[in-house]
Amino acid sequence: MASTANPTLLDRFLTFINPYHPAGRSVVGPFAGALPALGPTDCVLLAVSGGLDSVVMAHLFQNAGLRFAIAHANFRLRGDESDDDALFVENVAKRYRVPFHLTQFQTDHFACETGVSTQMAARTLRYDWFEQLRDQNKYAWIATAHHRHDVLETLLLNLTRGTGLAGLHGIAAWQGHIIRPLLFADRTDLETYAIGHQLDWREDRSNADDHYARNRIRHHVVPVLQGINPNLLHTLTATIDRLRAAQTLAQHELDRTAEIVLNAAGATTQIDLVSLRTLTEPAFRLAEWLRPFGFTYQQTTAMWQAIGQGRGQEFRSGTHRLIHEQDGLTLTPILATTAPDSDLVLVTEVPDYQLSISPTHRLIFQIFDKPVDFMPPADPLIASFDADQLTLPLTIRRWQSGDRFRPLGLNGQKLVSDLLADQKVPRLEREQIRVLLAGDRIAWVIGKRLDHRFRTTALTRRIVQVQQAEM
Repeated sequence: MASTANPTLLDRFLTFINPYHPAGRSVVGPFAGALPALGPTDCVLLAVSGGLDSVVMAHLFQNAGLRFAIAHANFRLRGDESDDDALFVENVAKRYRVPFHLTQFQTDHFACETGVSTQMAARTLRYDWFEQLRDQNKYAWIATAHHRHDVLETLLLNLTRGTGLAGLHGIAAWQGHIIRPLLFADRTDLETYAIGHQLDWREDRSNADDHYARNRIRHHVVPVLQGINPNLLHTLTATIDRLRAAQTLAQHELDRTAEIVLNAAGATTQIDLVSLRTLTEPAFRLAEWLRPFGFTYQQTTAMWQAIGQGRGQEFRSGTHRLIHEQDGLTLTPILATTAPDSDLVLVTEVPDYQLSISPTHRLIFQIFDKPVDFMPPADPLIASFDADQLTLPLTIRRWQSGDRFRPLGLNGQKLVSDLLADQKVPRLEREQIRVLLAGDRIAWVIGKRLDHRFRTTALTRRIVQVQQAEM
């Protein structure tokens, strides 16, 4: 039963995960029905850090009689505290008698290898692992414990950095296999529930560190805004619901008019400027249509202004080029010209060896003794391998359907196709991706991710470093 300290939270939770629950729409407002209803046989994988939010989520799943398992990722960023968090969450799983999954990541090493922040590295590692667990154990969904304060903070972060309509949503309640069943609640709701049920939870000291932008917003910006509008969270919930409806309407209009303006033939798309100019907000429409091809809103705005000054201009994103010709624009992939599909086998010695892998790219190989203070370069185009783990011959070929490897930082394998999809690599660019194999094992999805088995470690003596470079 729900605690008398907060008698409606369990009903609100049940309504949020099942829009047909008798509690009705009124208890969660516009979020009702935002999630898929959970079936009686569905087992949900809960991402539990040990903090207040995820501890309450696990308790609500237990009280609701739902089937669930618990997963905890130890990022090894806070020493003994990280280990204590893992033990705490394991005991939660034992108390509820549910399956428990635990893994450890070398997060700092992964961040250095991939050239991303520690926070982004942790996010990538944990979501890759959660999806791996979901697939292996046939869990219906992955649940995270984001709540309304998280939505507010994400919205403010996106506004600070610049965003489109999608970024104004903050955090989606349902995205792919991920559900967020606490978005109806705020932090005060969860604290009241936890205290009423005498729940223990872990405090993460990094949440108090103003080094992180999200924490600065939480500690300094949100209190000011709530001073102006004490009902800020309620106002935000209603506003996000309207923004989500507005984006759905806008997307419908974009899809409808794309059939009039865009004409795709193979890898080339023609954009009819005469038709585009008859529509309202033509620059915005063009920006939305070009965004999947790597063009930013700022690029498209400048492009639209330049188009009015004459023909012949060419504009480029990382993967595509757009050429202004007469009354239209021609969009083509930069990598439209490809190399033959035959495999390239490295048979000579590695030092100072260069190998062409396409008309536009080559690989540069080096081998050297590992320096005492060696750190893998943060550039994703450079891979550092433990020389003793590489077996000849080394083969470079295009990735193929069914190719699997073990991404750096993960315990299990992943399809290369899933990696490229998760990284949102455009379809035309995906066709150009190569893999480097040591023997019959993929050691590197070139320019994207190293295989964990070939990484450098404290025991590494010699390093083979491979760099992808333009011709």
